[in-house]
Amino acid sequence: MKQKRWLASVLCLVMAGSLCACGGGGAAASSSEAGGETTAATAAAETAELAEGGKYSCSDTPLTLTAHIHWNDTIVLNDSMIIPKEAARFTNITLKGVASEMDTDSAQAFNLMITGKTLPDLVGGQRTDINKYGVEGAFIPLNDLIEEYAPDIKAILDENPDIKGAITAEDGNIYQIPFIYESQISEAWFIRQDWLDAVGMEVPTTVDELHDVLTAFVENDANGNGVKDEIGFFMRQSSLDNRMTPLLALFGVSDYWHVDDDGTVSIGTYSQEYKEAIKNISQWYAEGLIDPEIFTRDSNVREMLFSENNGGVTHDWVASTSGYNKSMAETVPGFHLVGMLPPADINGDQWEASSRDRLTGSGWAISVDNEHPEESMKYMNFWFTEAGRRLSTYGVEGVTYNMVDGKPVYTDDILNSTEAINGQIMKMGGMIEDIAYLHDDSYESFAMDEEGSKLMEAYKESGVVGKKYPKVPALSFTTEENDLIVSKYPACRSYMLEQLQKWTFDGTNIDSEFDGYMQTLSDMGMDEIVQAYQNAYDRLIGK
Repeated sequence: MKQKRWLASVLCLVMAGSLCACGGGGAAASSSEAGGETTAATAAAETAELAEGGKYSCSDTPLTLTAHIHWNDTIVLNDSMIIPKEAARFTNITLKGVASEMDTDSAQAFNLMITGKTLPDLVGGQRTDINKYGVEGAFIPLNDLIEEYAPDIKAILDENPDIKGAITAEDGNIYQIPFIYESQISEAWFIRQDWLDAVGMEVPTTVDELHDVLTAFVENDANGNGVKDEIGFFMRQSSLDNRMTPLLALFGVSDYWHVDDDGTVSIGTYSQEYKEAIKNISQWYAEGLIDPEIFTRDSNVREMLFSENNGGVTHDWVASTSGYNKSMAETVPGFHLVGMLPPADINGDQWEASSRDRLTGSGWAISVDNEHPEESMKYMNFWFTEAGRRLSTYGVEGVTYNMVDGKPVYTDDILNSTEAINGQIMKMGGMIEDIAYLHDDSYESFAMDEEGSKLMEAYKESGVVGKKYPKVPALSFTTEENDLIVSKYPACRSYMLEQLQKWTFDGTNIDSEFDGYMQTLSDMGMDEIVQAYQNAYDRLIGK
């Protein structure tokens, strides 16, 4: 019944030849002109003055739009957030969050919302969900709205046809404005220089050299306490999926979906090359070079191992990891963590497996019950302007940052907090991926020391990210492909991880078990899954 109402609404839009929503009465309850203590005229005048003479105004009169923003299970749009309030002063549009803060699962919150009688004006969520319900009529196509009312979004899509292709649904329409990462660099290699000095070795540049360094760390009392308690290599990933990513890369395997030189889409943990890679990793584990608790450590492993002077080499986010030189200065005298380029792999290739996906899947849509699609699209575009990006990234001028020499600089309250910068800004309503914007990574420089900045430059100049096995770009799957992947891939991935752990701990039977591993995955549907990825990629590149 609800699907018919959505489809009828969309049909009404087309027949009317207008981009304004029609009928239903529900939208009147979810969108209204804002009242309050000041008159509409006064509020509009104040907004125009504050917003650089009305440059970013999206509505002639103050307007309130309801928005279901429940992102990453923890971030829920609410009235206390100062960044959306500041955006209202620029745009003349106020967002009213309608997602429940009692919900602790964003996917479940979305599913409950989508079954409601009336949809909020703006809805944040994953692209697969939004495209699915967009095709069914819950969200309106944005193609024409982008063309006419969103010049900054249009420019990005025109310049990046891969992004445009990725967000286009199977019916040819765009239903979601996506959050977009600008920089690909995410994680990198770090090593204790003070430990290298202690064992008389240099920063390793090859996988064999890294093996020798880790051996020296764990065998030669690198921390100087007379106890064999050094951990050679450790990882901090919150899930099991990518805890072995950097080590697998050392042996020529990417455990991400990637594109080979011939345009073939594959994943390294379903390949013959994986056999030798996991055998080598198992050998390193047996030699004590890898953290014995690598699969069970929680997200505080860096703090624990560094503060106890037990951790030697890790692979993690550049901004947050480089900051340990400052935070450990008093706890561990002489502590000196430096970044390094990826050691050349077993084939002699130097490459970095980890990278940011340009599209995370997050973003937002305009519902069929929205009576102000034009104003809504202008508001979505605001977050892609210079002012919008700065607001989302740095917060409110004079409160969370000040302009210094023409650049935003966080206040001391933000910089001196024990909480990460992005965590603070998210609680204020910024850096929320469902409120889509073009990511600005300049804020990360405030969390880095000189070593971190040098490492970022080295990674940029070397081009190691995506050099050998570039990750598959964001893909737009058909409903059939998506249903196949959702129904079969989680079980396949779980089996892969089970075997990864098993073989890491004990690799004695890899040779006899590997063919069975590959056959089991084939029986579970991996060949069909790979083909679905290949088909979607071929469509994206126009093959």
